[in-house]
Amino acid sequence: LLSSVFPGLEDNPQVVLQILRKYIHHFFGCKACAQHFEEMAKESMDSVKTLDKAVLWLWEKHNVVNNRLAGDLSEDPKFPKVQWPIPDICPACHEEIKGLHSWNEAQVLQFMKYHYNSENIVYKYTESQTDSGETEQGDTKEGKDTNLVKKPRGNRENKIQDKEIIRDSEVKVLDKLIANHGPVKDSGKNTAESANLKETKQAVSFLGIGFSNLDMSLCVILYVASSLFLMIMYFFFRMRSKRWKVKYYRPPV
Repeated sequence: LLSSVFPGLEDNPQVVLQILRKYIHHFFGCKACAQHFEEMAKESMDSVKTLDKAVLWLWEKHNVVNNRLAGDLSEDPKFPKVQWPIPDICPACHEEIKGLHSWNEAQVLQFMKYHYNSENIVYKYTESQTDSGETEQGDTKEGKDTNLVKKPRGNRENKIQDKEIIRDSEVKVLDKLIANHGPVKDSGKNTAESANLKETKQAVSFLGIGFSNLDMSLCVILYVASSLFLMIMYFFFRMRSKRWKVKYYRPPV
């Protein structure tokens, strides 16, 4: 799974783990879970040197979290927090030494590589519906046969295109994460990029309230228009008040 999600980074497990770490820290919906993962990462993530160790590290921490959350109110009854993989799926992964349960990490690693292989990823949600033109019945038998041949071919082509689109989007996201959190190699280039990033942030946000330059321009225009309107109303009522005083002025007797 790591090899399919992070193509080209198979020889550097630390880059893979650090990207996952940054993703969970910044984008994971459960803040408490993200904080707990960060604590586990600070403890032992730096000791991972190989891709196999990275797989086993993620598997071990996953079971630690499941053990901590088992029986919690947030647990989904349909998906209980159990130690993975369960004996029904991988009996060879479980051992018993002197009456105590133990994991066969070699079997666990083999199971993980097979179970989460890129070929086992289901792209069901990307499968497009059958085109209406492909299901139309022809007047002759040859037309029907042609439709039957084109239908699976179209599905295969759509599925391949969907996989390529998903892979391209994953690569773009990873490139952005690596560019933001990777090592510094060119100070001049990074300075220019940081300046562009600063300008972008200023254009997107103003004083941390999410106003763009267009929003601020509209606010300024509205402020000026309101000020002019209030000034006009002030002078209007002031002149009217003077007229009223002159009209109803009566000299003292």
